[in-house]
Amino acid sequence: MTLQDRLEKVTGKTLPLYGLIVLLVVFANPSWTSCFFGFLFVLAGEALRFWATGHLRKNEELTTSGPYAYLQSPLYLGSFIIGTGLCIMAQNPVIWILTALVFFTSYVPRKKEREWGRLEKMFGQEFLTYKANVPYFIPRLDPYSEGSKHLWSFAQVIENTEHQTALVILLISAFIFIRAL
Repeated sequence: MTLQDRLEKVTGKTLPLYGLIVLLVVFANPSWTSCFFGFLFVLAGEALRFWATGHLRKNEELTTSGPYAYLQSPLYLGSFIIGTGLCIMAQNPVIWILTALVFFTSYVPRKKEREWGRLEKMFGQEFLTYKANVPYFIPRLDPYSEGSKHLWSFAQVIENTEHQTALVILLISAFIFIRAL
């Protein structure tokens, strides 16, 4: 993905989220304890995203293996956990509340609507059955029985550029850690 492709993803709808990240770092008031506990959340969220992207085969098939056997949106749940961890690190509950509001009232509904339409067009009844049986954001306790059985693949993680996302998350975490010095 080129720089121009990335810049095209910065829209009026994503800009508030990026702005909140900048505000989080600028107004961070971290301690070593908050950084430690918050970073555990960051790692857990990124681990979920790595697990998900190792199964995700965009536009090739309906992904129902790995964490997708438990919920439709493991990438969004992972991102929310990461955001929560960053706010814990920064000791900034106001930014967490604002981020949660933007995330759940704007970003997730917009992505959900667009993805559901695209997936229904591509996969028809297979997607409708999956959608009816697998929750969107809160994981089910047992895996979706009709799910595929693909193994996790590091090559898929790279293809889905999650390594780049992880580096950005680590960089944001480092900026907050530096503020604790």
